[in-house]
Amino acid sequence: MGELTQEPTLGQRRVQRNFNPTANVIVENLKQKYSEIIDYLESMRNEKNGREISIAQTEAETSCMYAVKSLFV
Repeated sequence: MGELTQEPTLGQRRVQRNFNPTANVIVENLKQKYSEIIDYLESMRNEKNGREISIAQTEAETSCMYAVKSLFV
């Protein structure tokens, strides 16, 4: 039987969790933590705070990108 593959979460997609060509452990850890934050924010979403949650998720995604970038400058 083939192995079941789990669909990536919103957070994993937003931080491109599977993209780590250097196989850097710090990059993996950063992306894991940020994806968890984005997913947690998604669980807080309701009909009144959607815009604010979206902004917070985008800012977390941006922060992750710069944190990863800081390792390679």
